[in-house]
Amino acid sequence: MSRLERDLIRAVASSAEQTVPGAAASLVRSRDWSSSLFSGMRLTVEIKADENEAFEIWLADLPEAEIAVRGYFVASADLVERREGVAVVEFLLVEES
Repeated sequence: MSRLERDLIRAVASSAEQTVPGAAASLVRSRDWSSSLFSGMRLTVEIKADENEAFEIWLADLPEAEIAVRGYFVASADLVERREGVAVVEFLLVEES
């Protein structure tokens, strides 16, 4: 696992645990990403937590949350799958220049 992957997992888990104690995050997959102006990574993360209102609120607020990852900024956080106690989110991280 790369430093970027570890840093994102750590940051997401920390953010989730502040709202939903016991929440955990794990990497599903990652892939390089680039546009004509930027480069970065798309990382898909599975977040497991107790199914409750706090988890729903955290997920709803996630696209606007400040997730700090050294050397990158989180350009987007999109929910791609949702089931009981589990959310799969794809993050787009863009290299800071």
